Amino acid sequence: MGDVKELKSIELSSFTTMMSGIAALFSIISAILTAVGIGALIPNASSIIIYLIPTIIVGTFMYTIYNSFCQGLLYNLLAKKLKTIAVIIKDEKEIVKISTTETAMMAGIILTIQFILLYLVSVFLLPLILTSIIQTLTLTGQNAVAYSIYQALMILSQPATIAMLIFGTFIITFVFVLLGTYIYNILGNSGRGIVLNLKNENGYTAIESVDSLKLAIAFAIISGVLSLIAGIISLMSGANFTTLIGNVLGGFVGGFIEFYLMGLFYNVLAPKIGKIKIELNDFKII
Repeated sequence: MGDVKELKSIELSSFTTMMSGIAALFSIISAILTAVGIGALIPNASSIIIYLIPTIIVGTFMYTIYNSFCQGLLYNLLAKKLKTIAVIIKDEKEIVKISTTETAMMAGIILTIQFILLYLVSVFLLPLILTSIIQTLTLTGQNAVAYSIYQALMILSQPATIAMLIFGTFIITFVFVLLGTYIYNILGNSGRGIVLNLKNENGYTAIESVDSLKLAIAFAIISGVLSLIAGIISLMSGANFTTLIGNVLGGFVGGFIEFYLMGLFYNVLAPKIGKIKIELNDFKII
């Protein structure tokens, strides 16, 4: 069957460094593709491209540092109060099963807390930014657009709207992570689980490398199935069948490419900037 382990904590420095490095590589690719697209559509767009490329790269890098550190820190804090994520590891490398409810609950709470923090920051910054935008639009004669932005701001600032957004963030995250872990467990039981090269290092378990292909296949299937579910819901809400097919194909192909590159980037960066370290303990069933 395999060894049952619980993810007790995440080493924040290694996790933040690696996720930021991977995000930086993704942002470089995104910036290049965006620059090529703008260059093809807009003549003499060199000045825009020169400004856009570093903005995308630096902005993505800075945001990922905050996001990764925040998620790792919240997990470590919540792990002391809630049930931790448990995994079954076969032959000390293949993850064949992930606890469903605990994973969904932890992800839901973490993203909800992050949403609340983002909202608290926006309470102070967003009105200043929007006021400047509205004043500019009004002075340039765009009164209808300025009024629409003002109305949207008023709706979003209502306590009922905020409560719905917070509740919706938790429910949607919980449901989709729960479904994702169920799908993964089916794949893991059929020999299609993620394969990691693990090594004990100073009391932590270091992820030496990742099997990029298995990672990509697993998440491509998960993304495809979740996109199908979301597409069916959209179909019932009035979307057309072509959109459903596009969403499913986009989820599968996009999931495969994204996670294959993520595994590839991890393997390239790990020897250079350090591996992700986690605290894996033997799981005791009481």
